[in-house]
Amino acid sequence: MERFLDHVQHEVSDADVVILPLPYEGTVSYLKGTTDGPGAILEASLQLEEVEEELRWEPSNTLRLHTANPIAPDRGETPESYIAKVKEFIDKIPADKVIIGLGGEHTVTVPLALRVLAPGDTLIAIDAHPDLRESYEGSPYSHACVTRRLCEAGFSTIQLGVGCISAGELEYIESGAPVEHFPAIDLATAEGLESAIGRIKALKGGVYLTIDLDGLSTSYMPGVGTPVPGGIEWHALLKILRALLFNEEVNVKGMDIVELSPIQGQVLSEFSAAKILQKLLSYNWRSRR
Repeated sequence: MERFLDHVQHEVSDADVVILPLPYEGTVSYLKGTTDGPGAILEASLQLEEVEEELRWEPSNTLRLHTANPIAPDRGETPESYIAKVKEFIDKIPADKVIIGLGGEHTVTVPLALRVLAPGDTLIAIDAHPDLRESYEGSPYSHACVTRRLCEAGFSTIQLGVGCISAGELEYIESGAPVEHFPAIDLATAEGLESAIGRIKALKGGVYLTIDLDGLSTSYMPGVGTPVPGGIEWHALLKILRALLFNEEVNVKGMDIVELSPIQGQVLSEFSAAKILQKLLSYNWRSRR
């Protein structure tokens, strides 16, 4: 089994971070391939330099990391049964361990976020889609319903990078749902990006971060199941992540990177996703330098 940056494998009981591959692809509605996403990220990470160049340290060697075995879905597994399978697994992980999930489709966020979020906490979702549908293609736990389920569980949401939206999702937001919306077109301007960063810097309390890779620019992230033009550019993404992970008033309780759909013969997307994972480790645990 590949490990992120071929790190020294620590036991879960000793780990600071558990990296959890979740290769589920049960409700994908356009391009397939997310089942291969977690493995592709881990394999691409072997080509990264171990030094994170901004903060100039080696988080994969300094932190105690545990890369878990993938939670493999059964053939034809429903999202509900896969969510239950993930919940059963993560319930055995000590509560003080931060889990970073690697998807797989966005459905996998539900059990990871519910494990750690408490009343008053915030979900931050980088995503080209709001994922606020009540149901999609017959499933309330489709990848297109993830944020709706978490809002209904009582958590407020800050969405960054939305580039398309359905009529029902727009109606839900305008009905007073606990959703703050920073569309991709606004983040493409200096004023819009600073507004979003200012909001993130003002956050306090517990946070769960989910990064659906289709919310990022296709210039470095073309390998996604539902590509949308105009996503968040690389350095804008890093500014957003620094604003969140450098915020001393925030406790980031868990994170995930989802919806990678590798393109055969091209490794840009998985390499970029691996680099994002390195940034998350470096920024969030920078005090370990």
